[in-house]
Amino acid sequence: MSTVGSLRRRFTAADALILLNGVSTFGSGLVYPYTALYLSDLPAMGTAGVSIFYGAAAAANLVTAGVLAAGWLTPRPTRLGLAGTLMLAVGFLATAAAGSLTALFVAVLFIGCGQGCLLVSMVPVLSTLTPPEQRRSVFARRYRAINVGLGLGAVVAGLTTGFFATAVVPWLFVANALSYLPLAYAFHRLRARERREEAGAAERRASAAPGGEAVGASSGAAGGRLKWLGAAGALAVLFQLGAYLFGHSQFEATSPLVAVRLMGIGLGTVSALLLVNTAVVALGQGWVTRLLSSRDETFGLRTAVLLWVAAYVVAMGSSFGPLPLRYAGLLLFAVVFALGECAYSCSFHPWLIGSVEPKDVTRISALASGAMGIGTAAGPSIGVALTLTGEASVVWLGLASFCLLLLFTLGRRGLAVQRPGATPADATPEQTPASHTEETT
Repeated sequence: MSTVGSLRRRFTAADALILLNGVSTFGSGLVYPYTALYLSDLPAMGTAGVSIFYGAAAAANLVTAGVLAAGWLTPRPTRLGLAGTLMLAVGFLATAAAGSLTALFVAVLFIGCGQGCLLVSMVPVLSTLTPPEQRRSVFARRYRAINVGLGLGAVVAGLTTGFFATAVVPWLFVANALSYLPLAYAFHRLRARERREEAGAAERRASAAPGGEAVGASSGAAGGRLKWLGAAGALAVLFQLGAYLFGHSQFEATSPLVAVRLMGIGLGTVSALLLVNTAVVALGQGWVTRLLSSRDETFGLRTAVLLWVAAYVVAMGSSFGPLPLRYAGLLLFAVVFALGECAYSCSFHPWLIGSVEPKDVTRISALASGAMGIGTAAGPSIGVALTLTGEASVVWLGLASFCLLLLFTLGRRGLAVQRPGATPADATPEQTPASHTEETT
């Protein structure tokens, strides 16, 4: 077989979805650094427009996740992803043209609902496209694609606004809207393939069951409203909440604030921290994933937590030193924190998927998405409260202490869902009509 043929077989539907997800996050990187500045400068918007954009989007995202987690709507994950990408495209196009607060509010509702649908759908779709033994690698690659896409988008946006100022931002919104269309097409192709395979499966069931009796029907709703979640699922959702309360959101919001206001670091270094973090994730993700591949997911998540704690301790130690040491300490902080992100990204979603029955993966993905949204929104307020002490060391020590609490959600091993009559070999998610790794979208 030729090398080209071998490479073609290895480029799976999951790879295509990850690549196109990276393209859509590139579009997000084009607009998010300048959205607040652009809206606040518009006479018809001002700071009220900024509040509406972020507040309404977060609320719509959270409501969407709640509706899906409650099981009030149970669309196929591929259909959910298609709807989400199309809503995001419409929302950002409408934002570019919005001339009033009312128009902006309507546009942002599309954006928030679209984000909720897309975030929830990606986990079950990638799960069904990927054999269990490859999930760590797949979700790690997705995290890397998202980070690289956001970083490249921000760089391109910076260069573009440097030449054309913020007058070009509406066109960046248009570019962002268009960046979702390839991903929408991928979801459309996957859904079309599902329909074909569902039709074939229905024919086989009809021929195997004389008289047209339904075979193997399952509502997935039995057992009470929350019984489906179980202890393992609840702990996974709590971990996600804590990871964003005390981890991700603190790096994005609190660390720049502490670096500039309490450690005397220039604004340029904040950009350097973000650049170093993105570069380490891009370059180190594969290495960390391979290093953890022989251990279970909870070990990977413990490693992530301990690396985040170590990063905070490094930053705390450097805060007592002279300016050069503070610079070096914060750069090392960005490196160690990024390694923790790598361990998190290749471990969390495989752990989450294994914590519930296969039919409930979409619902727990929605709960985890909601927890992420709450953590992202509430996390910065924790860091800001700690900065009121006026001591950088207190902030870093406080964050390290809070982060250690995450270990309690990982304290019990063997909580993965056990289905009646299942053996370890059987305990893999059921294959759905789109679960073929040899085909691309």
